[in-house]
Amino acid sequence: MAPNLQRPEPVYMQLVAYYRDQIIGGDLRDGQRLPPVREIAEEWKVAHTTAAKALRQLASEGLVTTSNQGALVTYTESNSFSPELRLASVRRGRVIYPHGSSRRISAELITAPEDIATKMGIEPGDQVIRRERVTLNGNAPVQWSVSWMPGEFAEPAPELLSLEALPKGTISLIKDRTGRFPALGKDYYRHCADHADALAAERLEVTEGSPVLIVENYWPDEQGMVEFGISVTPRGIWV
Repeated sequence: MAPNLQRPEPVYMQLVAYYRDQIIGGDLRDGQRLPPVREIAEEWKVAHTTAAKALRQLASEGLVTTSNQGALVTYTESNSFSPELRLASVRRGRVIYPHGSSRRISAELITAPEDIATKMGIEPGDQVIRRERVTLNGNAPVQWSVSWMPGEFAEPAPELLSLEALPKGTISLIKDRTGRFPALGKDYYRHCADHADALAAERLEVTEGSPVLIVENYWPDEQGMVEFGISVTPRGIWV
């Protein structure tokens, strides 16, 4: 049975959100077919053009491929890195980056550096939680990331200051303890290619000056920044 539609959000995006959640949650698996446009339109009581638009959006997100035979699910966890897909994954209580393993380097409460305060929309000198880790594929580093959260989260979620693994990830923990949850993750690619500085080279075990991809990730809600992160990925992983 289809859920009731809510009108404030475009109807086709409500269909997208429903099927996206079904796909990421595993209810619709890679290789399965979605209902045809006619059936979706009848079930949801929407126009055929609305149903077709929803399928095109799902295709643009890499969740399905469309043809004259209908829409085929093409999602696997390895392509779940867009902001919308990561957020949907978190809603299902899953870690954003479930692949491989990670080496947690630090988790601490510090004074926000000026550049981080600016990006988070807080005052320089405010307290922030800083978490640093390296993601591994086997024993090989494939990403170095640092995430920053408001210091006020430390009291309701002291686990954020621990190096122990967070089974559901930081965003889900923050939601459980504070009720705050980002409406959308907004990825900002600072550079398509940069060069590893000394610290990045050390963390990723590459030569200083090697090509890397640097991505800034913004996760705000209506109250402000829930989490801001910077990730650095070496060449060969992103090309």
